[in-house]
Amino acid sequence: MGQNFKIEPAHSMKPGVTVMKDGVIIAAVFRGPEPCGLVLYKKEDGSEIGVPFTDEYRFGSLYSVKITSIDPSQWCYRLYCGSTYFVDPCCRSLESVRIGDATVRAGGFFYEPDEKLPVYRESAHRRGGETAIYCLHVRGFTMLAEGLQAMPGTFSAAAEMAPYLRQLGVTTVELMPVYELQPITREQSGPRTMEDALALYPVSKEGLPVRDLSVKKVNYWGYARGFYYAPAGAYSTPGYEGGPQKEFADMIEKFHREGIGVCLQLYFPPSVTSQQQIEIARFYATHYAVDGFRLMGSVADIRAFSSDPLLSDVRLFHTDFPYDEIEGMDAENPESGAVLTDNLFSYNNRFSVLIRRFVKSDDYVMREFLYEFLKVPAGHGNVHYVCSSDGFTLRDLVSYNDRHNEPNGEGGLDGTTVNYSWNCGQEGDSDREDVLRLRRNQIRNFLALLFLSQSTPMINAGDECFNTQYGNNNPYCQDNETGWTGWNNGETGDSVREFVRKMIRFRNEHPVFSGLKPFKNTDYIGCGYPDLSLHGNEAWKPDLGHFSHAIGICLCENYVRGSQKTELIYLAINMHWETQELGLPKLAPGRRWNVLMDTALEDSFLQSELILDDQHVVEVAPRSIRILCTVTSNKPVRRRKKKSSKKDESKKAENKKAAEVTPVTVPAKDDAPVVQKTADVEKKEEEKNEE
Repeated sequence: MGQNFKIEPAHSMKPGVTVMKDGVIIAAVFRGPEPCGLVLYKKEDGSEIGVPFTDEYRFGSLYSVKITSIDPSQWCYRLYCGSTYFVDPCCRSLESVRIGDATVRAGGFFYEPDEKLPVYRESAHRRGGETAIYCLHVRGFTMLAEGLQAMPGTFSAAAEMAPYLRQLGVTTVELMPVYELQPITREQSGPRTMEDALALYPVSKEGLPVRDLSVKKVNYWGYARGFYYAPAGAYSTPGYEGGPQKEFADMIEKFHREGIGVCLQLYFPPSVTSQQQIEIARFYATHYAVDGFRLMGSVADIRAFSSDPLLSDVRLFHTDFPYDEIEGMDAENPESGAVLTDNLFSYNNRFSVLIRRFVKSDDYVMREFLYEFLKVPAGHGNVHYVCSSDGFTLRDLVSYNDRHNEPNGEGGLDGTTVNYSWNCGQEGDSDREDVLRLRRNQIRNFLALLFLSQSTPMINAGDECFNTQYGNNNPYCQDNETGWTGWNNGETGDSVREFVRKMIRFRNEHPVFSGLKPFKNTDYIGCGYPDLSLHGNEAWKPDLGHFSHAIGICLCENYVRGSQKTELIYLAINMHWETQELGLPKLAPGRRWNVLMDTALEDSFLQSELILDDQHVVEVAPRSIRILCTVTSNKPVRRRKKKSSKKDESKKAENKKAAEVTPVTVPAKDDAPVVQKTADVEKKEEEKNEE
């Protein structure tokens, strides 16, 4: 070929490519007796140079070569094993090269200076529940955004949205897979049952469903094995100096400048080993200063992740960590101590299911919901969400009872059938104002409960601006307006966005919602109130029965603020279809219950003080939530009347009628003269005594 390359054993310690000033090192793992090696391709004309691997290049199962006198910018490579040629799964960049009549993908040589070493920096994450996570798809997040300077759908466009997210109150962005995917598409799956098939598809003469099984769908979400070390070229601006790697790094830096941490979703199929998984996480933490990882798919050894020393400063999110086992690791080793778990977060759908059932007024859910809503895990974090990329959007959750996945090409049979959704009286879009009003109210209820729960709240991109997927609860293949975030949703979108912003601000102003210690339900600091208490129609008497839909939750902020004056927050939650009264704890003289927020109102956060006239109970409209707090005020309050039975009411009416004719004689104390009292005076004194 006329090339004067020098090829020699490199004895590398890990697979992948290292570009140096005098050449490149390529290392790959091969197991088995078949011949293996690599092929170099010249980008200009597709000419090839083969480099077979022999035992002199091998150490264990790792083969590595050093190639000097090569211009990395002019060449790319592929690996082979037997007659199979493939792209190096550890390559840092991908190239397209013309070979004969076909264009194929090949690994590129990404240069990173040797002097660029990891530098310790404080994580952009905030502690525990103060974090507000925002999950987005880099491409879909900005494809419909207007007024961007950057090209929509790119890393740069996502970075341009960082100020918007900061103003919303977001402290962490969770990015769906951002690395190159192996070229896998998903074929349409068959009907679940013959009954489903016959109901949805035309049939042939033989009575069998007619389907075109050759149709394939793209993998838009990215939950498949990928080239994990290579940021996706599809999300990069053409001609960006430094390529996808530099644009990805610049995006992370922009988020960090806005005070927003970056968490990456890493999806692993069973074929990716535990060692490979940890190396991938280490790579992003050290090379790109990524702040955390949501581990998805088949995580081979979650305990190894949690104990890895290079990952102890990043946050790890997983469905369920074996916390008891992790905390005891190395406990007997005085040099290492027990493994800390404060960077580990449980990330599952238990809360999502329960909040959906609770808000749509299901029976048999109150106890379970309260448990998840108020649970503060000891020693580790917990993520709550209502909606995620896999399922309905928040708008669709209150607009559809059933999935509408026909555009996916599987006859509407893909996606889950169990959504715990409620369309508020009409399926899909509606012109009925009563339906629309109820949907807006339900959305505020979902968001309020999410941000008031004891957790790290996560909101899915677009849910803050009334985004819809038109009832599609599985848009894995919808790289179009269905799967993209829609921004122009009128006044409703603007009002929901403002509600989210105010809820996040309220949460941050009240650390009682982001505590790191479990509640004890007792007054262990002697302030007169327990840290947490529950209330029903009467104070201190919660209804936790199967058919309960209303609850009062009182949280004492003295346990986190250390205030000398008693500060209480009361959540009056009514998911019943009728107005309910909830009892309020009695306050010290001069203290009053004030309403801060009411989801029954379109402008839910009140602009001025609203002190309750009756300080014994709070009335809560159907399917709504009110937030109360204690304030100092001398405003007079209405006297509370005792509830009486129909018999008592009848007797009271008779006495009142008699009192209107004859004054009531009440014997005085000691030898004082008898005092005549009218019924009106008696009524006032009775109310005073009741108070």
